[in-house]
Amino acid sequence: MDRFATTQSQGFGIEQRSICGNTRVLFFQVSDNPSKLKKIVETASKHFEKKEPFLILVEDDRALHFVDELLWRLPATSFLPHQRSDQECEALIVITKERKNLNRAKAAFNLSSTSLLLDPPLKIVYEFEDLSSAIKKNLSSSRFDTYKQYGFLIEAQ
Repeated sequence: MDRFATTQSQGFGIEQRSICGNTRVLFFQVSDNPSKLKKIVETASKHFEKKEPFLILVEDDRALHFVDELLWRLPATSFLPHQRSDQECEALIVITKERKNLNRAKAAFNLSSTSLLLDPPLKIVYEFEDLSSAIKKNLSSSRFDTYKQYGFLIEAQ
């Protein structure tokens, strides 16, 4: 899809520049649940192995519980230590519904339906370009448009 091709646009004002900083948004193209689960675990594992704080933002309690259970089950050879939280903490991996950087992460996986705009900005935000349904595809496009409007560097994989 061309709208997800690598794009870089300029910020539109001081407020927007402070939100985007030099943030990269990486969209993973997925069309089924196993691909999504694999990408979440791989990405969290990569940051955990480097001892980099990592944030996973979810939409609701159901998603919070699901991702919590997922990280205890996978990868199959072990598990990923993490913490569910709505307050600041020191855990390397934090799963939260709060739109705040609770563990001073430089990277986050946004599993919510809206763009993740934090100030101070993250270095990288992971997103899904979700092709599994028309509704999810439209939500992905909406998040893409918001990031583009704010001048984030957007990449697709």
